[in-house]
Amino acid sequence: MANEMPPSSEFTGLSRAVIAYSEAFSGIAAKAKAGTLGDADWAEMEKLVDVDGFVREGVFLGPQAEVIDWPTYRHYVTQYGGHTDWEGTLRRMTEVPGLVALELEERNTRGGMTHVSNTVTIYEFNDAGKLKRLHVYVSPIGERPAA
Repeated sequence: MANEMPPSSEFTGLSRAVIAYSEAFSGIAAKAKAGTLGDADWAEMEKLVDVDGFVREGVFLGPQAEVIDWPTYRHYVTQYGGHTDWEGTLRRMTEVPGLVALELEERNTRGGMTHVSNTVTIYEFNDAGKLKRLHVYVSPIGERPAA
């Protein structure tokens, strides 16, 4: 199954910012995997984020939920991207003032296995329209040998 995420140009408002953030995340992960990720590569994503006030809550590199700030998040994404191929299928997105809920089927491939999960991520924005908080909920639904 291929990545099934529509481009950010198909959305408006905060929903567009969420998909643009996902696009930037994918680009950063690809550069991390290629070993070419540098500080300048974060600029596109950081335009969307309140880097001083950012908090991410939820699982990331292991089974336990974590609460991390922006510098820690950058480190985690670099580790993740260096070892994992990501694909997603957009199930639905709901926007209300200041919040976007993004529901995906995510497929993370590493170590010869593809791990499939249903996820819900709540993107919380500040008054300036910058991402200030991610609430990440993951429900693993299976794994299979990588294709």
